[in-house]
Amino acid sequence: MNYKKLLSLLFLGLFLYQPPCFAADFSIGESVTDDPELLEKETALSGPVIPVFGKNLFKGNFKNIKQPWFNPEYRIQIGDVISVRIWGAVEFAGEMPVDSQGNIFLPKMGTCHVLGVKNNRLVSLISDTIRGTYREKVFVYANMANYQPITVFVSGNVNKPGIYMGMASDSTLQFIDKAGGIINAYGSFRNIEILRNNILLKRLDLYGFLTKGRLDPFQFQSGDVISVKDVAHRIDVTGDVKRPCLFEFLKDTIRLDQVLDLAILNPTATNVTITHWTRDNEKNIFIYALDKIDDIFVVGGDSVNVFPDSTVNLNTITIDGEHDGLHTLLVGKDATLQALIDGLKLNPRSNLASMQLFRKSVAKRQKQLLLSKLQELESLILLTPSVTKEESLMRSQETKSVLSFIERAKKVEPKGQIVINKKTRISDIYLEDGDTVYIPSKTNIVLVQGEVSFPGAHTHVANLSAADYIALSGEMNHRADEKKILIIHQDGRVQKCDNKNILKKIKLARGDSLLVLPKLEGKNLQITKDITQILYQVAVSAGVLLAL
Repeated sequence: MNYKKLLSLLFLGLFLYQPPCFAADFSIGESVTDDPELLEKETALSGPVIPVFGKNLFKGNFKNIKQPWFNPEYRIQIGDVISVRIWGAVEFAGEMPVDSQGNIFLPKMGTCHVLGVKNNRLVSLISDTIRGTYREKVFVYANMANYQPITVFVSGNVNKPGIYMGMASDSTLQFIDKAGGIINAYGSFRNIEILRNNILLKRLDLYGFLTKGRLDPFQFQSGDVISVKDVAHRIDVTGDVKRPCLFEFLKDTIRLDQVLDLAILNPTATNVTITHWTRDNEKNIFIYALDKIDDIFVVGGDSVNVFPDSTVNLNTITIDGEHDGLHTLLVGKDATLQALIDGLKLNPRSNLASMQLFRKSVAKRQKQLLLSKLQELESLILLTPSVTKEESLMRSQETKSVLSFIERAKKVEPKGQIVINKKTRISDIYLEDGDTVYIPSKTNIVLVQGEVSFPGAHTHVANLSAADYIALSGEMNHRADEKKILIIHQDGRVQKCDNKNILKKIKLARGDSLLVLPKLEGKNLQITKDITQILYQVAVSAGVLLAL
């Protein structure tokens, strides 16, 4: 085998070689970082996550505190420094360290044994010692000037386990904060142990601090251990609450009302659903009214969702236009348009025959249809290929124009008008919450808009046709499409005129609007057809005439 062939085989072997897989120290789904910020980013990749109650507790605000805080139950230790002020029959001021025997030395007065004495008894103890020498007119003030530094182990489910230096007066919150805080994924906020010489001295529940600001003081010694245990049980609460969070509980079952007390219900909350997964991976959902949950229990892993489900017996109706009554009315669920009209205060200018009804649900549907049609047009204009360079250049300019048109059309908000047919009895039209009833004013104006030489308003003249009003507006311009003319009546009805003969026959009424649409030119007939349809759709649903 020659040298070149050997080298080629060696290179191929290196390329195809795959190292053996070894068991990792972390399981699938477990984070490979202890940085809390990175942990949050990793978790966010899997979608929205319900926050753990207390997740923002440890952000460095406790560890940055350097000054000791006064604890009346603190017991004096060897190495502490006590500030003493004496005045009256004898004068003295100084900071006295507690020696290895547990004493401080007061000049001209001797020693005072303070080891193990509580903070709140320090002044009286020193006063009693001084009065052994000076019985009258001696006043004493004493205070802790400095605490003996200590080192505490922080272990368990914290982001940075280790040994941390502090003072005996420091709180558990300060030491946990120095250790990077509790790991939100599986660290417990309710089961924190403090050990001394491997003996459990105290068990802490931080929910008392999180909910009510309560924190029991504890005096640490060097070598103490703070151990953050695993989460036992969690229940997530979402919906109409002030604290949508994952809440931790030490027992496997708990009353539902206790869970909701932590979440704090909003005033609008009325019902709750409980989602429970069985051991057979079956999903069970239970629904309760909030006033019926006294004996309901939930278990760890359940999901609780709170929601408002109030029954509204009244609809809010807005009355716009020409009338003398209220502009907002509350009507019953079964109220009809006829009942509403019967209660209105109309005036001589009210044009009840051209009354208009607008509905939010209809406007929403019209918007959806418009956006759907615009999306189809956008896909068509972007996916249509060009054969030659010249055509490509023309297509590029056309594409920019159409895309600009699409963006403007997306901003159009349909009115949601329901055209009331003359043959429909308004006593059969039931009102919905949020409806708007518009009473037009009697007018003597006819509007001519769109592709005419002089768009504007004209006074109404009996027997004038649509063609006559176009003539009064200077006739159609070169951009007009003579086959695409809309007449929108004051009550919302629409007529389409596609030739001049029809224009001559249609007589416009007071308050009518005449729209002359633009002529569309393009090689792609489907694009032209879609734009025309959108122009019609926008003009009818929103009363807006868009230009391409």
